[in-house]
Amino acid sequence: MAGFAEADFYTDKSLVDDPHAYFDFLRDQGRVTQLPLRGVMAITGYEEAVQVALDTEHFSSVNAVTGPIPGLPFAPHGDDIDDAVKAARSKMPFSDQIVTEDGARHAALRSIIATLFTPSRLKALEPRLVATADALIDEFVADGQVDLVRDYGGPYATLVIADLLGIPEDGRARFRDLLQGAIPAEIGASMEDLATNPLAKIGKDIFKYLAKRRLGQTPFGKLGKGIAGLFGAKPDGEDVLGELAAARYPDGSKPTLVDLTSLGAFLFGAGQDTTNRLLANGFRVIATRPDIQAKLRADPSRIADFVEEVLRYEGSVKTAARLCIRTTTVGGREIKAGTTVMLTYMGANRDPARFENPNDFDMDRPKLKQHLAFGRGAHTCIGSALARSEVKVSIERLLARLGNIRLSEAHHGSGDALRFEYEPTYILRALKTLHLEFDPIG
Repeated sequence: MAGFAEADFYTDKSLVDDPHAYFDFLRDQGRVTQLPLRGVMAITGYEEAVQVALDTEHFSSVNAVTGPIPGLPFAPHGDDIDDAVKAARSKMPFSDQIVTEDGARHAALRSIIATLFTPSRLKALEPRLVATADALIDEFVADGQVDLVRDYGGPYATLVIADLLGIPEDGRARFRDLLQGAIPAEIGASMEDLATNPLAKIGKDIFKYLAKRRLGQTPFGKLGKGIAGLFGAKPDGEDVLGELAAARYPDGSKPTLVDLTSLGAFLFGAGQDTTNRLLANGFRVIATRPDIQAKLRADPSRIADFVEEVLRYEGSVKTAARLCIRTTTVGGREIKAGTTVMLTYMGANRDPARFENPNDFDMDRPKLKQHLAFGRGAHTCIGSALARSEVKVSIERLLARLGNIRLSEAHHGSGDALRFEYEPTYILRALKTLHLEFDPIG
């Protein structure tokens, strides 16, 4: 297809509505194939994507957020540019985020937020997942209609992360407003736009919360606890922000407040976007497949299987990027140092060499969790267990309280003329809206 052969994935909005056709086209050219622009190598094969994701010797995550844009701040030479990347890292956008860090630095940052995702902490959070779901449903259930993206998915994911971090009540409404409609890596956005996203404002608030708690952390026994209370801390075991402010790296050193703020803001960005979009993608299936909706209502225990197949079939993440730092070979193709690699997780999840009938939605598919929706390797999504729980609980509560869920024909059409609009981003598979109609239950 001539249009696909000449397309620039990073700027062509015509590829937003149906990336699957584009990824299938690329795979037909080769499971590892050169894109026509920007010197990017695209990985659409499952095994090849896993190889790259696991290979931290030849690939860096330094460009994971922006891919080939704006390009390297230096001209790569030779077959090993690791030292050059380290020297230029500070000049590369978002290269100080946990998602773009490598090696020991990445492991140290990950160790801090890993404490938020322990099984015991997630178990304790479960009642709040249900309560938040029901509170949001209360806001629209009597209307018989809802935009699931704006009125449920976005607010739900934001409030859950606020619960996880222990954000005070007075900050939650502000965070909900700030994140409304925010999208990462928007096609056509300038570097200034990328740098002034809502997460920067959220980061300032998180910095203040953490700074107050760190100031209040003194070694003076009861007096210290009293001072901590003045700075907003809660009793021991209840103040997650206080725990973060007191956290240490594995080597015993103390993270800077900037590091901790960055981690907190990242959780809001990554957690809010992916969970909201996954919910919408899942309910697009539920609203257009009455047979599947009936199965889930008849047997809610199948919801977990449904979630896994949504992750494979229409997960939130279309692509991630890596930078080749040492020349190597993947899938029989040489990749030179300095090349941006586009990992098409969405494409790999429909690789027919791995998944039989990959374009069919089949929640009876064997080995459902083999998909790459949460990545693989050192950068596997640390919040995957929480995301699964959020989506599962949301589907359970929405099905329990909304009967006969269907698409709004006024917004999305019907039959062969269905229409959906997706956010213009090359990272996420993100419905702008999902207007549903339903019969209130109870």
